[in-house]
Amino acid sequence: MPANALPITAPSYNERQQRRLGAGLTPQAITGVMRRADTGYMDSLADLLDEARQADPHLHGDLAKREWTIAGAEYELRPVEGAPKRTMDRALALCRDALGQLTVPAGSLAVSLRGCLAHLQGAVYHGRAAVEVQWARDGRYLLPRSLYPIHPRRLAWAALDTWAMHVYDVTSPGRFNAFPGVPVDDPEVFPRGKLLVHLPRQFGAYPTREGLGRGLVWYSAFKRWAVRDWLAFAEWAGRGLRVGKYATGRDPKNPARANDEDVDALRDALDAMSSTVSIAIPDVTELSVVSATDNQVHADLVKLCNSEMSKMVLGGTLTSDPGDRGARSLGEVHLAAATMLAHADAEMIAETIRRDLLGPIVRENLGAGAPVPYFALAVDQTEDMNARSKRLAEYIDRGLQVPARWVRDLESIPDPVEGEDVLGAPAAPPAPPTPEGPP
Repeated sequence: MPANALPITAPSYNERQQRRLGAGLTPQAITGVMRRADTGYMDSLADLLDEARQADPHLHGDLAKREWTIAGAEYELRPVEGAPKRTMDRALALCRDALGQLTVPAGSLAVSLRGCLAHLQGAVYHGRAAVEVQWARDGRYLLPRSLYPIHPRRLAWAALDTWAMHVYDVTSPGRFNAFPGVPVDDPEVFPRGKLLVHLPRQFGAYPTREGLGRGLVWYSAFKRWAVRDWLAFAEWAGRGLRVGKYATGRDPKNPARANDEDVDALRDALDAMSSTVSIAIPDVTELSVVSATDNQVHADLVKLCNSEMSKMVLGGTLTSDPGDRGARSLGEVHLAAATMLAHADAEMIAETIRRDLLGPIVRENLGAGAPVPYFALAVDQTEDMNARSKRLAEYIDRGLQVPARWVRDLESIPDPVEGEDVLGAPAAPPAPPTPEGPP
């Protein structure tokens, strides 16, 4: 930050109270959390979704693909068509400089622009996301300096009133700790440009029921319960089921009868079999080991849960797990679905960045009527260069006139400077005009 930069805003307090269900995760507990969220209290649901993601590598991997497809994409600022060139150039330069000068103070909770995009994209899972902007005066300009994520548990809904989003938590001072908190559009607490608020449509339901997390958490819980039972099965399956029998004296063919000491010795032997290879039991008792049979139920259930989660997050399964069989054509269909999702995500994120970040940058410094550049993310899959060059050559051979500058832009090749050494054949001179015939 330049020496003459004066910080004028600071990030708000972050609540430090988080909850974990752990072994208390039951269908009844999940239903209770969702019913509470229906009334606008989103903190418990946010904690539940965090817990599910942290305990489920497959779920995290699928969600990370959606987030980092956006956060890892190259971005550019595009001019507004028809805007005055001089003003537009100033707006573009101002926004580029502002985005390039965003800082992450060491040891702080701030994030980079890439981290900001990833956090906002997390709204696909939670249904909502917000980032708080710290601004500073830099000479004559008022510019954003740092970006601080707001945890989804602090974003509540006035479900019984206006359906407006609020920032709420019980440990913050002032109006924040009285439910539902402070509206995100309150001009006194959150002036224009203070918050980036992202609300992507997923289900098209009530705001309190948005976000893929409401559907994903059930399959993640099913899988957790299946794995828990699977581990218990594996614990005894590796050693076999130990069965002990003792004579009761009721068999006419075997009048012998085990006393209490014999039964205790048998039980001690059963317990000892987990750590020793030699045991001694009375002759009036019997001990045997039953081996476990193959059990595919748990594996099939885990596979089903992973498949359903991938369908919800990525629109298919082959981009996450190829499975036992598959075809290249089917894989291309799934890749096309993932690309379609990436385009939709990129467009919605771009609208939020333009409205809540670029708009305030331009209007606070250049005036209310200044044009605001568009924010665009490059999320298209890389096209095969050989296929593209072959297709272009075929078009040109058939007489299609292709601008050389467009081809250079397509291949990221700069325009040659006059007098510079270049590769390739020189362009053919234009054909001389045809002389007109006699009248």
